[in-house]
Amino acid sequence: MRHVMALVGSRGDVQPALAVALELRRRGHEVVTGVAPNLLPLAQRLGLDPVPLGIDSAALLGSDLVRRDMRSARPVRRVRALRAVAAAGWDELRTGLTALLDDVGGADTVVTGLLGQEVAAAVAERRGLRTAALHYCPVRANGVVSPVSGVRGPRATRTAWVLGERVRWSLTRRAENAQRAALGLPGTRVHLPTRLREAGGVEIQAYDPALVPGLAAEWGPRRPFTGFLALDDAARARLGESGSGPDAGLDAWLDAGDPPVYVGFGSMPVADPPALVAAAEAACAELGVRALVSAGWNDFSGAHGTDGRRVRLVGAVDHAAVLPRCRAAVHHGGAGTTGAVLRAGLPAVVGWYSADQPLWGDLLRGAGVGVARRASTLTRPGVLTGALAEVLDDATAARAAALGARLVPAARAVAAAADAIDGGTRD
Repeated sequence: MRHVMALVGSRGDVQPALAVALELRRRGHEVVTGVAPNLLPLAQRLGLDPVPLGIDSAALLGSDLVRRDMRSARPVRRVRALRAVAAAGWDELRTGLTALLDDVGGADTVVTGLLGQEVAAAVAERRGLRTAALHYCPVRANGVVSPVSGVRGPRATRTAWVLGERVRWSLTRRAENAQRAALGLPGTRVHLPTRLREAGGVEIQAYDPALVPGLAAEWGPRRPFTGFLALDDAARARLGESGSGPDAGLDAWLDAGDPPVYVGFGSMPVADPPALVAAAEAACAELGVRALVSAGWNDFSGAHGTDGRRVRLVGAVDHAAVLPRCRAAVHHGGAGTTGAVLRAGLPAVVGWYSADQPLWGDLLRGAGVGVARRASTLTRPGVLTGALAEVLDDATAARAAALGARLVPAARAVAAAADAIDGGTRD
């Protein structure tokens, strides 16, 4: 079988799918990997011979469109920004994926993530190929997990999802039909979830069913649950991330005191790094803990910690290696980071920005292993300190450890995702 991966977005969107690509290749399939241009080095270090698809995701996340317009106080500007971001890079993805399929002489399956799946599915439809989509959170109508905080009950939850799908379709319909026209496909009035279901596509739920009890039974085999996806130790070693990371002194710092609180927001833009570091310092002083602050994709060069004994600043770290040596985590609530924090058995403060992040905050709060705050509030006096105080207790730590022990192991999750793609090519 030949599987073409069309993976755009941030590292958190792409890396879990690369774990599946490696597993498919281990099984003897031919895997052709297309990734966002800025993530080519990541896939190259894994030995996947990637090609660039779509646009630079780091540039998009750092753009005025995301940093300013999507947060505008003016509703019209916010809606325009949402529409633009929803379809950002679609032209480049369409032309790149079409050219890639031409170069390799076709495929059996197009595998995509949540971002860009409208375009990937349209290209697959044009070529008569099966689509397999990796979803890192619930994004389809259901009566179990509410997309809106405070909405409770199956009927209200399902209604909220249906309204959300209508809004999404209203934002993307024009752009999606423009892509279909460019491919020679007729326009459609039917949104993507219905079209994928009718076409026999599979939507793989790449997160743990323990957090959404009842959802697997509601959705059935076309939306199989796998668990959170992660690279194995050998792949992490190829990335140079099998230890604590490039900071040579980090191991010694971790060993020199109590397990710290991890603070990191990955690819999300931290508006004021010095203020975040100051908030971490204040929380450490008040609560008597240490903090490991990771810059992720941000520039923390203007932020200066204390003498380094209580607060340490680092770049990107290997979550699988570092988080088990911590006692709690403050993060943005991306699915990949959420999975890593849960696997490490840590309680969490989710400082959310947008997309699925508030949902993960609600799910962790509902499980009794976390609290959620808007990311922009964490630098206000006392907010981070108060949020951490809510999760740094023995009962929350015990619940987090118990939940972590129940999660599907990463190797089994990756194998299940590969099984779903294999099965999608056979039925």
